[in-house]
Amino acid sequence: MIIKNMTATFGCLNGRKLALEDGLNVICAPNESGKSTWCAFIRAMLYGIDSSERAKGGRLPDKTRYAPWSGALPAGTMEITHGGREITLRRSTKNAAYPMREFKAVYTGTEEPVSGLTGAGAGQILTGVSREVFRRSAFIEQGEVTVTADTELEKRIASIVSSGEEGVSYTEADARLRVWQRKRRYRNTGGAIPELEKEAEAKRGLLECLSRSRAEQERLVEELEQSRRDSAALAERIAAARDAWRREVLTGLERAREHERESTAAQEAAAKAAAVKRADLERGVFGAMTPDEAAETAEADAEKAEELLRAADKRISAQPVVLAIILCFLAAALGFAYDWYFFMISAAMAVGAALLWARYSAAGKNALACAAAREEILRKYAVRSEAEIYAAADAHARNWEDHQKAAADVERAKAVLASARAAHENAQALLIRGEEPEIILKLQREQAALDSRAAAVGTRLSELTGSHQALGDPMVIESGLEDLRERRSELEAQFDAIDLAVSVLKEADEEIRSRFSPALSRTAAGYMSRLTGGRYDELTLSRDFTAAARLAGDAVPHETAYLSAGAADLLYLSVRLAVCELVLPREDPCPLVLDDALINLDPERAEAAMEVLKEIAQRRQVILFTCK
Repeated sequence: MIIKNMTATFGCLNGRKLALEDGLNVICAPNESGKSTWCAFIRAMLYGIDSSERAKGGRLPDKTRYAPWSGALPAGTMEITHGGREITLRRSTKNAAYPMREFKAVYTGTEEPVSGLTGAGAGQILTGVSREVFRRSAFIEQGEVTVTADTELEKRIASIVSSGEEGVSYTEADARLRVWQRKRRYRNTGGAIPELEKEAEAKRGLLECLSRSRAEQERLVEELEQSRRDSAALAERIAAARDAWRREVLTGLERAREHERESTAAQEAAAKAAAVKRADLERGVFGAMTPDEAAETAEADAEKAEELLRAADKRISAQPVVLAIILCFLAAALGFAYDWYFFMISAAMAVGAALLWARYSAAGKNALACAAAREEILRKYAVRSEAEIYAAADAHARNWEDHQKAAADVERAKAVLASARAAHENAQALLIRGEEPEIILKLQREQAALDSRAAAVGTRLSELTGSHQALGDPMVIESGLEDLRERRSELEAQFDAIDLAVSVLKEADEEIRSRFSPALSRTAAGYMSRLTGGRYDELTLSRDFTAAARLAGDAVPHETAYLSAGAADLLYLSVRLAVCELVLPREDPCPLVLDDALINLDPERAEAAMEVLKEIAQRRQVILFTCK
């Protein structure tokens, strides 16, 4: 395949054109003139743009990186020669999210479409290899000269060494087998086998749980029956205690009634006795006086009687009156006999005698009055002397004390009666309310606790029964466990077979590598020797295309980390050229595209590289973009 002309609206290229020829094409241009953009355009025209690519590691996806600066939609044409025919490739964009998705291939100068050439498969058909193989061989981007391993490249190498079919890759096959292995077991924790083991362990756990559940059910059934028996026994004790309590209450009620009747009779008797004492007391001279009041009254009356007695005993003697009369008559006689003077004396003495008589008469009346008053006091007390008045007061005090005792007896009888009535009422209320004694309440609490426990046990038993049923039939679980054992044995056999297949596949890949790697290393070493003027005479490649070169005369090769940037670029350029020679189709070969691949080389080696590229250009088109 040869690229002749290109027209691009792509990135910084706005309708730019580029004409190429067969052989070596060197496009020398300064930086930022669009060299790398032309390289990306060639790849995009052949293989299209991956619209699913996303920014990664600071690198923009092609659909963003090469969006036209003009704001137009990406588009372009490419005129090529392939299979002896001139073909024009056209790509355009309808939807900005899918740049250069629209594809058309026609024979140049006509609108006749090229059969079988589509946008998705154009690059594969025209170059003979897939996009990834092309990027790792004939398409060398700026700064991307290093070759990396890829399944597509593996397929290509395998097809060359073995059957010629590109549908087989050791990496893919090994990865697929290992995926199958991991599906069966992965680090003893993932995969079908550990899952089966977990499932089997779960079923064994279920069986153990069922066994424990059955034992717990039996224990709960026994506990429930025992609780019911104990509750029934307590119910009998409660009934017996309630009957005994009712009999006791009725007996107590009858005793209270009898006690109330007796207390009523006693209270009535005490009241009658107290009434008699009260009547006797009130009939006495002192009435309802207290003993102190009676004593004070008696003392006052006695003292008054004694005073009256003394007053009655104080009478004036009649002798002075008789003597005065006699003297009066004697004076009168003397007056008649001797002198009228004696008449005057007789008159004076008559007056004195009259006065004495008046006094005597008044004193007699007063004595009689006092004696009468004293008699009245004594009659009041029905006594004969003052001393008996005091005795009457003492008798009143004794009667008062008897009356008080009788009154106290009445109060006590009332209190007893009230207590008896209260006891009677309490007994009746207790019988009516049915307030049972603490012993019965305690038994009822014990029965309630037993019933509550029985209910809890019944609930737990129901839950266990439900859980037991939910867990399943032990026989079914045992059968499932046996099926799991058989499936595990089958998967173990598959795992061992896959492991054997991985080992065999690895041996086959090593054989393929042993047949291809030496040829690739020799070809790459030849290029390395020519590019370095014979300084490096040997090149080795690992499975992942990590390269190392040995200086002529040295014992061991050196990896790229120990080489200069220029030497490392030459090392991988040699590998790429060897890959192009051995891996890419030789019939109608695809172009070799290089973007500043020689920038790190000194003039001598750059000249050697150009000589090699000129030689290669005799077999395939070489397009070199460079700034020098």
